[in-house]
Amino acid sequence: MPGVMDISRVRRVGVAYGEPVIRTRTLYHFTKPTCLEQILATGVLEARWSADDSAPKTVHTMDSTAPEDLPWSFREGRTIRFELRIPEADTHHWFVWAKKADHVPANVFRSLGVPVWTPDNPAFVSNQNLGSKHWYVIERQIPVAEWVEIVNIDTGTVIWPSGNR
Repeated sequence: MPGVMDISRVRRVGVAYGEPVIRTRTLYHFTKPTCLEQILATGVLEARWSADDSAPKTVHTMDSTAPEDLPWSFREGRTIRFELRIPEADTHHWFVWAKKADHVPANVFRSLGVPVWTPDNPAFVSNQNLGSKHWYVIERQIPVAEWVEIVNIDTGTVIWPSGNR
């Protein structure tokens, strides 16, 4: 038919012909300026947990750019924001993940201000954790290839990639 383009053989930019398309989620990780040098030197956000290894090691992220949505115990001094692109299959909403196989002990829910007795109730959040609907975990380190940008949120300065904007 004249004027109709056959797009079945059109290659998407950045995707090799015949290669599967991987859906990604944009997430944000916040850290302290004192940690930045080591992160940049290693080129990875390391998966960590508490000193007692009571739960699987993860990188804590969220789908919000607002530091006010961080757990109250993580807010102080975390002025460096990483924007990340993570394959959706690797992202886990924190509360769904936390309940699986008892990844997170009840005392951790309490320490985050989350009433343990109502984890399935939408009213589970406290005034300290209204942003908890935004929390995600990644159960692996996040390499530089998945970083989009690093910003100092106090100054608005793009730290990485340098000279980006």
